[in-house]
Amino acid sequence: MPQNAPVPGDPEGGAVHGAPGDIVRRLIRALDGVPSPLLPSRLCSAVLGILPVKGLAISLTGDGNYATVLCASDQTASRLAEIQFTLGEGPGVRAAEVFAPVLAPDLAQGSDARRWPLFAPQAVEAGARAVYSLPLGRSTVVLGTMDLYRETPGTLGASDLRTALRAADAVTVLLASFDHSPTAGEGVAAWLHDAENYHTEVYQATGMIMSQLGLGADEAQALLRARAFREGRTATEVAREVIHRTTDFLEK
Repeated sequence: MPQNAPVPGDPEGGAVHGAPGDIVRRLIRALDGVPSPLLPSRLCSAVLGILPVKGLAISLTGDGNYATVLCASDQTASRLAEIQFTLGEGPGVRAAEVFAPVLAPDLAQGSDARRWPLFAPQAVEAGARAVYSLPLGRSTVVLGTMDLYRETPGTLGASDLRTALRAADAVTVLLASFDHSPTAGEGVAAWLHDAENYHTEVYQATGMIMSQLGLGADEAQALLRARAFREGRTATEVAREVIHRTTDFLEK
């Protein structure tokens, strides 16, 4: 796990500390009786309530691609997930690759800015100065990541990091139980399915670019992401234009 020295004055008492089982029970209580369409956003709100951060996003992995957003607490958190998906780099991408926490206490300068030269400036522009990404799942099965952010630089204190790791474990347990529990109901399965298809537009647009230019899937998606980066937009935004035929890669 990457180690970062505590920042002077960084608070350690902001989180609600507890054993993993306690956090699972707390999240279950927060989700009890919530209508299925509201479950993703309520899950993010409940997790945010126990962590000393500004916002978070929970993303699922699929087909080798990052950032299938299950829920995001705010626009900045959602934007961070989209930026990482578009660029293919960032703390969340790395956390999923190595299945370990990846902590970036200051994206505006120093080693974090150098490590992700494309992601870091866009993240700061979106309103995130520090990002902490935690993997979800087990070492042999990666479900996704939980990406936390703050508007100010600084690392997580030791106690808060422990709580964040326990919260990630709790989210993993909930995701696994939602997908298999006979009492979960079709609604839960439906929003998990919707999350898995979050970037369907990107895949559809990739197919259209492949047909236009005679490219393979990896090359076509790389072109789409490069266009998005060059124009300061997300891959999803560019993909929608391709699908609606308001942009054509043959013209560029």
